[in-house]
Amino acid sequence: MPHKTQYLSNLTPLRGIAALLVAIFHFEMAIARFVPAQQTMFFEKSYLMVDLFFIMSGFIIFHVYRESFLDAIKKENLKKFIVARFARIYPLHIFSLLLLVILVIVFSPAGTYPNRIEDPAAILTNVFLLQSYYIHNIFTWNIPAWSISAEWISYMLFPLLVLFISKKKRLSVVVLIVLVITAYLSIMFLLPRKNPMNPAIPVPHNINTTYDYGFLRGIAGFITGMIMYILYQSSTAKKIFQKDVTVLFSLILLVLAMHFAVSDGYCIILFAAIVIAFACNGGYLHKICNNRILQYLGLISYSIYLMQIFLQEPFSKGLRLSGVIGLGRGKQNIAFFPGLMYCIIYLLLLVAISSLTYYCIEQPCRKFINRKWGG
Repeated sequence: MPHKTQYLSNLTPLRGIAALLVAIFHFEMAIARFVPAQQTMFFEKSYLMVDLFFIMSGFIIFHVYRESFLDAIKKENLKKFIVARFARIYPLHIFSLLLLVILVIVFSPAGTYPNRIEDPAAILTNVFLLQSYYIHNIFTWNIPAWSISAEWISYMLFPLLVLFISKKKRLSVVVLIVLVITAYLSIMFLLPRKNPMNPAIPVPHNINTTYDYGFLRGIAGFITGMIMYILYQSSTAKKIFQKDVTVLFSLILLVLAMHFAVSDGYCIILFAAIVIAFACNGGYLHKICNNRILQYLGLISYSIYLMQIFLQEPFSKGLRLSGVIGLGRGKQNIAFFPGLMYCIIYLLLLVAISSLTYYCIEQPCRKFINRKWGG
């Protein structure tokens, strides 16, 4: 885009931490649960970190690209925007999908492929970013990539949303808030969701929808981020949210909410507050966020998010860690300290793999696509 914007460095580590928490959530679901839900629901509820991603995405995209669509949706600006977003999310998505397909076909033990998750018919659904529209009755292939589908439709709506906000600011905010609330309530209470493993088990009233209308969850979070950015532009709001105590208070409330498994709707409100508080802060938190390690984790966070499947896949094919008791997704338990050790090794391996894919796939492909087609 032709204009320049301030880099919101405080949000970068937040992406990295959120990606790692999603990876830990999937470690406990797919490999070994080492923190019992009876002790804390924090990791059980870490699927909500995806919603933090959506909110941050709406906030940052509005911050970076809003000026391109304030007056009109011009062909040149629209092309640059679409190419830039495609270059950001698609190369790693298609690389991880195709690599996973090859590895599964070649190395699956007899009788474990094909199955419902690794359905050959779902490959094209994933290629065309349609895996969050309930086309299949279960999550397929690179499971976390459902959110890329939801992210893409949010990008496509973004220019229209910006134009609406620009032309009818007060009305648009009211309308968008109503749409967000309606979307979240619909996900929790109205959509005909089913447990993919056992349809007879009732689905809890949460927002953990993925393949089953997950695009609504993505759009709702994205618009929430845009609304937070409108608030961020207010000097009064900045005075409130820029304080270290505001950030600390919001984080404590979020940890408690996830620990006690309060309604997901409250967590969304806290995520929104945390995003704007991080963005506004110039105090002690800002110094922490600019730590090189935290910035690096944020830099490779997309790779962390998409590449975790490769460390989990062997366990879906029968591999088991020593000391694991029980069978079934989320029911493979292990003692805390061995589980913690395995989880740390898992995260270190994931960061190493993600570093490779960031520098070998993400970064060069993004630069090439933008240079070739982005103008």
